[in-house]
Amino acid sequence: MKKTGMKHLAAALCALMACTALNGCSTAPKEPADQPSNTEFDVTDSAEVVIVGGGGTGISAALTAVEEGAESVILVEKLPELGGFMRMKTGQFSAANTTLQKEQGLTEDSVERYTEEILKFGNSNGGHPIEYLVESYAKNATEAWEWIYQMGVKDYPFMTDSEGNKVIVNPGHMPYEYNRTYVPLPKEDSKLGNPAIEVMLNELAKKDQIRVYTSVAGTRLITNEKGQVCGAEGIGTDGRTYQFQSQRGVIMSTGGYAANPKLFEAYSTDLQNLISAALSSDDGYGLRMMQEVGAGITEEAMGWIETYPKGMINEGSTTQGVNGSTGTYYTGGILVNLDGKRFINECAWDDEVRNAGLKAQPESYMFEIFTDKILEDTQGTLRGAYDLFKEGGIYRSRLVEADSLEALAEKLQIPADALVKTVEDYNAAVEAGVPDEFGREFEVKPNENRVEAVNKIEGDHYYALKLQPIVLSSRGGICVNENNQVVTDEGTVIPGLYAGGEVVGQMWGKTIAPGVGMNGAVTWGRITGRNIMTLPLAEGYEVKPAANMFDLSLFEKTENKTEGQDFKDLTDGEYEGAAQGMNAEVKVKVTVEKGLISKIEIVEHQESEGISDPAIEQMPTRIIEAQSSKVDAVTNATMTSNAICHAVENALQ
Repeated sequence: MKKTGMKHLAAALCALMACTALNGCSTAPKEPADQPSNTEFDVTDSAEVVIVGGGGTGISAALTAVEEGAESVILVEKLPELGGFMRMKTGQFSAANTTLQKEQGLTEDSVERYTEEILKFGNSNGGHPIEYLVESYAKNATEAWEWIYQMGVKDYPFMTDSEGNKVIVNPGHMPYEYNRTYVPLPKEDSKLGNPAIEVMLNELAKKDQIRVYTSVAGTRLITNEKGQVCGAEGIGTDGRTYQFQSQRGVIMSTGGYAANPKLFEAYSTDLQNLISAALSSDDGYGLRMMQEVGAGITEEAMGWIETYPKGMINEGSTTQGVNGSTGTYYTGGILVNLDGKRFINECAWDDEVRNAGLKAQPESYMFEIFTDKILEDTQGTLRGAYDLFKEGGIYRSRLVEADSLEALAEKLQIPADALVKTVEDYNAAVEAGVPDEFGREFEVKPNENRVEAVNKIEGDHYYALKLQPIVLSSRGGICVNENNQVVTDEGTVIPGLYAGGEVVGQMWGKTIAPGVGMNGAVTWGRITGRNIMTLPLAEGYEVKPAANMFDLSLFEKTENKTEGQDFKDLTDGEYEGAAQGMNAEVKVKVTVEKGLISKIEIVEHQESEGISDPAIEQMPTRIIEAQSSKVDAVTNATMTSNAICHAVENALQ
């Protein structure tokens, strides 16, 4: 497995001796009751701090620990590259009293006002956030944002509003009452879509104190006779075993469980056709690791599943998809269900209105219905996605097209008469110009409603996009105190164990406020990295498993096989095909010689650098060797693997 920044062997041995002397770390730690002892490892290493999970929280925690004086930090990541979900794309950040706000003349914000608004979001829709965690976040969020801003994010372009302002009204969710949302964008030469991750990785590369292990999944925590967590064990994708020992303890930043439908289903049974856009590494096993040493979980919040009404399922998958929409309902489009009927105010400010409405529809499916004019009017809008769905756009193939509403309905397999009447009634409401039965307005009111343009649904060509509920993140998780120290159900601190980021449960409530997901990752990294270096390490905790540990069956992996097809008696030549990957279409060129596939080239893709690399490198060889697409997908790159298989199939049709 890849390791970087390794110091000389003598230094590592000294660190190991120091760990044993100062903290009583043992190569034969106290074992959870259900796990056998493993005293021999292929790789052993030690440091002052061990961090399991190399996303935004883990990276910022490592950098902060070094700022606080750590001479050695081990950062362990399950995926082939650091960055986690933040690596996938840019996103919204928020914080109060920032440099950007002051430059724009926004001087009336405050931590207290920010806190109140986050709690308002969290308490909506039946949720209730953990107030001391929200307060801790809000107090530290400005420093965290300014930290990455000054680290280099300030030199990147930003999304701006119509007046060129970088501090904008949130384009994706309910807005704050005061402008405090910032969306940094990649440069033309950026290798990553998220400037925050790019600048932090650049900074991390300068730190010899930080040693990075990738493609290593954490398996269990190490404890000692003093009841302290003093390290972690792991296993690499190549089967090698690892033991990492720590003088000061372990920070768990392993993310949530948004990619584990078994855990969702264990706590909620009212979901239909739910798909996920989370990384495959977000399986929740980090929670189980902490439960093994007694950590409590936020039971109620485990059932809070915040979905989004924008799930576009990936080709060949029943569980994975992309969070996306044309945004055409803001320029005149409508949403209809399988009965061909509208059911919601499509332009409502709160996404939860559309979300709740979608989940209540038959089979939880809906269609965006629009025309060329309506799609064209999304150009230049904050919520539109014209470039993605226009002719030649990466999602164009997802649209269903027809020259009449009746033909469109037939393709969608919904009642034609119902769809025609729905459109007629809608067009009549547009002509009337007054709010319709769902409260939808037909007037552009900047910052008062989300109407970007007013159009009837009429013309020579009609389009539809099928959507279903999609989950991006989880709400339940581990229990921590105000210092982000992991605690038992009774509130007892587990010495040496910290947790930050999505792995912590209930902190945001049921509905997350704009920008706290991205900036929260950085902020919790700063908090945990600082606290593990400055807070005293207690003794005397009795290590024992939590009473309500997740059953191991919830983490059993299904076989990573694609359905696929065998390729026989092919006609010689070169063929091109494409299929939807994680971020966009993956395009391939397939060469056939003497009736067999002799070469597969990945000619174009926009998959996440690092995470998708193993699939890009290995899948063509696997398919050629098997002369079949019925091959194993590459671990932790399933979506890209399947996209390559489907692209080859499409090329050879």
